[in-house]
Amino acid sequence: MAPGLKVGDLVKAKAVNVLGNRRAGDVFGPWAAKSELHGSVIECVGVGRMRKLKVKWNECDDISILSARSLELDDLCTSVEAVEESTDSESSIDEEAGDSMDYSEGRQGDLEEPGVSQLRPHGTEWLVETEGIQIDYYDGAKRNLDFIWTFDNPVEQKSPLEYLCAMFPMVEAAFWIEKTNARLAEMKRKPLTLVLRKNRRNYWMEELDGESGRIFQPPAFGTRFGMGIRRFEDILRCLSFGDEDCNDPWSPIRPFMDALNNRRQQVINPSHMIVEDELMSSWISRKQDRTADGIPHLTKIIRKPKGVGTEIKCVADGLVGIMLRIEICEGKEAESKKKWSHLPAGTAQTLRLSEPWHGTGRIIVADSAFSSVTTAIELKKCGLLFTGVVKTASREFPKEYLNDACKYRHKGDHICLTTIIDNCNLIALGWKDKTIKSFVSTCGTTQPGEPHKKHRYSKEGDIITTEITRPQLVSQYFSASSKIDVHNHLRQGLLNIEDAWGTQTWWHRLAATFIGITVIDAMLAYNYERRVDAKSVVDFANDLAQSLIFNKFDGYELVSRRRLSDEPIAAEPPIPVVPFETHYKKNIGSKEGARRKCYVCAAQGKRHNAHYFCVTCSDVSQGSIVVICGHNSLRGTSCHAYHCQNAK
Repeated sequence: MAPGLKVGDLVKAKAVNVLGNRRAGDVFGPWAAKSELHGSVIECVGVGRMRKLKVKWNECDDISILSARSLELDDLCTSVEAVEESTDSESSIDEEAGDSMDYSEGRQGDLEEPGVSQLRPHGTEWLVETEGIQIDYYDGAKRNLDFIWTFDNPVEQKSPLEYLCAMFPMVEAAFWIEKTNARLAEMKRKPLTLVLRKNRRNYWMEELDGESGRIFQPPAFGTRFGMGIRRFEDILRCLSFGDEDCNDPWSPIRPFMDALNNRRQQVINPSHMIVEDELMSSWISRKQDRTADGIPHLTKIIRKPKGVGTEIKCVADGLVGIMLRIEICEGKEAESKKKWSHLPAGTAQTLRLSEPWHGTGRIIVADSAFSSVTTAIELKKCGLLFTGVVKTASREFPKEYLNDACKYRHKGDHICLTTIIDNCNLIALGWKDKTIKSFVSTCGTTQPGEPHKKHRYSKEGDIITTEITRPQLVSQYFSASSKIDVHNHLRQGLLNIEDAWGTQTWWHRLAATFIGITVIDAMLAYNYERRVDAKSVVDFANDLAQSLIFNKFDGYELVSRRRLSDEPIAAEPPIPVVPFETHYKKNIGSKEGARRKCYVCAAQGKRHNAHYFCVTCSDVSQGSIVVICGHNSLRGTSCHAYHCQNAK
């Protein structure tokens, strides 16, 4: 480092640091590693910390812009004037220096020890590509995402329910219903057939409660849809997806995960880019703390909005964002028994998640959790290309060289290096934005790509758009890298099934996450095929819920969800319409509101207590109370119907 350099000073620097290994080898031959360039400062660029020097080199007539700390004052002479006054002495010094130079080290020795040189990390030599990469190693055509639908309806006639059925493994649903019915039978509850507020019980609220501050019309799900809250909660409590296996702690949820992966592979042909990332299924134990409490493995990631729970590695389509494959992080011991476990964890996970598309030549895009030189090489062996950001997994990667801020003058500048390992052409690229980002890739070019647009507001409130140039390799990466993060926001922030479905069973929490993934995938598929009629998450979820409640899976419309078989129910005489919220009343805490026998159930020889009573037929002042079962119970609808038919 030579502080205080000015125009006219003679400087020197190592040839490989200025020209790169390839160019330095062309100029100096086998002695390039020990050779130095000599030149003079012709211009000072910038001020303060951004001050750099423009140097013209004598040996190759190149001009470089370097920081002062990468240069040394040439001890042969201190200025151009001194050189002009003593040309004879300069030549004699050059001759002496040349005679005294030890060429034997350059001929016999290698370069610096592995890891010492920035351009030779861990013995892997990288070459500086001053002209960049002009030819893309990806020679395939850009593909769009295709759906392999099982129905032939025109796009305009497809409903949200049809998209959900396409994404959901309906074939396995019969097996899950069988397992759920077995648990319902143990509780002596009715079986199932094939056919979002913080407190889900609010959906079954039948009347307004002024003291609680509710001002909206009660949803009254029990009255409108025929299923009471107890029946609904019994089904949730007994929901099962497979037999428990003592040798597999994840057996309660693994059939669901495998069914989702198989279904995606059956109905989706992804585009030419696949993005890899992780998602979280949040979990809070019964003690309201962050302990595992029954879950086989708990992960904590501070940077995540909901960073405690089950971590799930996944891949999604790089153009649309539909989830293609998921894998639960089961812990260190379980991961060591999986396929490709002899490789680094990020590489092994990438190979497992991308296995269905090996040999197709697609591009895998991943963040720093999966990116490394090893990942790029192993994917290339499997017939896939790769682009990713390198942070910690920097073995054999020239991270220090690319992260040197002095090599970048402005935002948008980039540096490109190349090497060949195991017959795999690798690209290392550094790109400066607010910070320097380092990429490892087996495809892409340094030709100008789509610029990065930043929108800012001026003091007057106007929007100012700033464009930062970036290579095609970088723009291609960022076009797909955020797809899973957007998917997570739609699932956790907007759909939010996990918060609405409160549970103390860990596999039910994962089931809520998988159902949320399926709903968001169905919405993305719907919007992709029907771009003109695209729906928001809320609108799509409302239409989907309406279609599911009034479905025709068994060939009949919703008449009663209380039948035990698929046989149609005979038509019943019409029931007089009596609004429940005006005809019945619930007085908890008063003498009249104490739980008493329902007179309808008592007439049938059953003993059921209730605290609803008919306002019209009761005389509270005389103590005459006509007690009726409420609609939030399993029997409330039939008692209500009987009373409406027979009340005078």
